[in-house]
Amino acid sequence: MRILRKLFAFCFSIFLLSNSAIGQYGDCSAAKDICKKDVFHVSAPRGEGNDKQEADFMHCFMNGDNFGQAEENSTWIKFEVKESGTFTFTITPDNPNDDIDFVVFRIPGGDCNRKEVVRCMAAGDQSDNAVTSRCMGKTGLRAGELDSSADAGCTDKDDNTWLAPLKTTKGEHYVLLISNVTGPRGFNVSFGGTAKLPCEEKPIVKIDKDPAKEKPKVKKTVPATPPIVNAKKTEVAVEKPKEINGRELNLSETVKVKSRSLKVKIWDSQIEDGDVISIYIDEKKVLDHYKLTTAPKEFSFDLPEGKKEHYLTVYADDFGRSEPNTAALIINDGSKENRIDMVSGRKKQDTLKIISE
Repeated sequence: MRILRKLFAFCFSIFLLSNSAIGQYGDCSAAKDICKKDVFHVSAPRGEGNDKQEADFMHCFMNGDNFGQAEENSTWIKFEVKESGTFTFTITPDNPNDDIDFVVFRIPGGDCNRKEVVRCMAAGDQSDNAVTSRCMGKTGLRAGELDSSADAGCTDKDDNTWLAPLKTTKGEHYVLLISNVTGPRGFNVSFGGTAKLPCEEKPIVKIDKDPAKEKPKVKKTVPATPPIVNAKKTEVAVEKPKEINGRELNLSETVKVKSRSLKVKIWDSQIEDGDVISIYIDEKKVLDHYKLTTAPKEFSFDLPEGKKEHYLTVYADDFGRSEPNTAALIINDGSKENRIDMVSGRKKQDTLKIISE
């Protein structure tokens, strides 16, 4: 009996040691589930979790030492989108010289077995360069960035630790994998963007009125306005098309331009997977079956005369390896640039209202 007790104690101690070497949120199935954009701290992530193959062969890690393996002292974080919008985050290591990598997956229905890579960050540098390197320290998704992935290393002149924000849609599920490549040390994660998570409420603004300061309402008599004869004709607005080829149009954003001659750069804002699109201005096709890549390509479009408002629609002709199509546009009117992310699905297409000033 004494021997059995010793054997049990030995086995139990091995069990505790093995589990202490695995971080609290070391697998997608055990990910920390967040429902609002709080700031939180991960103290000591370690190991690759129980499932050591769920982040193998990640494309941006293929040129690194681990040949595509993205997990190293890993932490997984899940979230669901309640209201569509942009999503950003900042990862700040406790040690500012640490090399933090990450991968963002879309997981349809919240199923970890159906992960789709939408952002992939593997940039890093040698420890000797850590203090001054642009590829170490804080990392994440932030406004103004255009890249959807960054390969291992820090050799290109534009390499840094930041990728473009996500443009999320209501009901989507995502999971974020964070790996501290340098060692089992902690970090802070903060979230931002216009997208809402399930536990976030819109702020209610109350305005307290002072009855003593309110002026009594005086009814005014307004003289009838005489009819205007020979008034100058003004430009009219175009009504938003309800659909194109049977797909409903969703108004995503509105931009104002000072010229009818526009330069438009277009690229795949997430993973290059064979997306093919057409561009419509109002109901006229101006670009036919263009295959998106992650390298921006510029096109020239002229807005029709006589109308003040127009609608630019990105129509999905082919979804490539995964739905939806995700296109990013930069619209240049000669004086300023506007960046817009547009999503095209099987039932709905994003459309952009353009107002010529």
